[in-house]
Amino acid sequence: MNKLCLKLFFLIFSVFLYAENFTFTSRALSDLTQSRTVDQSSVSHESRWYRGASLLEIFPLMEDVYRFEIVTEGESFIQEEDDLAEYWAESYLVEERGNLSLIFKDELYRDINEIRFSGTRMESRSLEVWLSWEGIRELKAEINRFARHHNLEIKTVEVPNPESKLISIVRARGEVPDLVMLQSSGVENLVLSRSVQNIDYIELPDLIDSGLKAFTLNGKLWGVPFYFDTQVMFFNKRLITRPPVGVWTLEEMESIARSINNRNTYPLVWNAYSSNWLIPFQMAFGKDSLLDSREKITVNDTPTEKALEYLINLQSEGLLTPMERDAMDALFIAGKVGMIMSGSYSIPYYESLGLDFGVLPFPMNQETGRNLAPLLDFKAFCMTRQTRAPLLARRLLQYLAAPGVQQRFCPPLAKLPARRDVLGIPGLPYGYLNILEETVDTGEVTPPQHIYSIYKNNMWKLLRFALSGKMTVQETLEQGQTLMDNTTGN
Repeated sequence: MNKLCLKLFFLIFSVFLYAENFTFTSRALSDLTQSRTVDQSSVSHESRWYRGASLLEIFPLMEDVYRFEIVTEGESFIQEEDDLAEYWAESYLVEERGNLSLIFKDELYRDINEIRFSGTRMESRSLEVWLSWEGIRELKAEINRFARHHNLEIKTVEVPNPESKLISIVRARGEVPDLVMLQSSGVENLVLSRSVQNIDYIELPDLIDSGLKAFTLNGKLWGVPFYFDTQVMFFNKRLITRPPVGVWTLEEMESIARSINNRNTYPLVWNAYSSNWLIPFQMAFGKDSLLDSREKITVNDTPTEKALEYLINLQSEGLLTPMERDAMDALFIAGKVGMIMSGSYSIPYYESLGLDFGVLPFPMNQETGRNLAPLLDFKAFCMTRQTRAPLLARRLLQYLAAPGVQQRFCPPLAKLPARRDVLGIPGLPYGYLNILEETVDTGEVTPPQHIYSIYKNNMWKLLRFALSGKMTVQETLEQGQTLMDNTTGN
């Protein structure tokens, strides 16, 4: 018993030994929110919108805060918990009627005179972060702003294939980064190789359910969803002067394609060789989800058969020309294509070229009443198991998941934020937001299980055989199911 008391004494003593007390007056708080390293953002509270800066951005970076006092004009509010610093990314100092107010743990405190808190400063001062996909420059700017304000050394590295590189380094027992930007399809491989850690313990905002689903495996969350791309239909406004409005159908798509079918024009083009563009049709022809209740993928089922037959019939009639992305883009830019299916990431690119194009949601299958379900491709930040600075990495994760970064990063790149509240910000500069937002609840999430990658790789060659006429639909799907059974033990 004496030994236990002694250990407890030294634990409490060490906390107070390294703890510091901080006091910020209203003038100091106002100066901090106006700092050049702080970019104010919009935040909502009880259906009202405010402009302000998060406590994580303006206050010293803390490992923990166990006492927090808010002093207003007429009252003092004290909170004492051991994890108060976990709420700072979602807590905002905002201006209201010329005075400072504080949104903290879903409460609004008006007319702030002082804020006082006690806790332990962050000891770690350096991180390494791997970035990939679009928006590298913009992400580096956001991370560098955070690093400058807190006097940190954060190394940001662009890595084209972060999943395979991380696994290789872990296996070789090399030095790994602290945070890695990853897509959901690689989660299972990363978990099995013990490359990333589950992050259920991190205090996170209210994220879109499909984003959490994309990075949840075995009941645990392995990444903080950051943004996602969706699939849409692009059309050439010079060729299609009267595009459909609202809900439209595959039948209408075919009718438009026939109206512009001539020797100088490709009516419909997309990468039909890829399973990513087969999946929307599988859903439209009756498949409820890509993975079944056993987390397996069935290839030789009726919805997939009908979907593939439909695509082959479009091709046979001369309406669809399967083409990989680079060739498709070149023809669309040249004005020789009526409609293409592509990712929402293409919107800024086409806009930068000054193309006269429009965007439509995917059509509905009039026979089943089901829409083509766009594939939602989420990207997230994952924390490596071997990170040397887990607390600092956690703070950067919380900063990246906060509304400020998401509302600055996502709109210019036509990305959809992983948190729904950002989509509701009034006046957010989003092109085609209403169309992109429709996919949040109707899309099919790229699953985190490795079986998806197996399915994607197996179907890549088989779809080419089917679309070239070298294999029938039945032969294609039977061979696909055999490959799935042999590689996954279905």
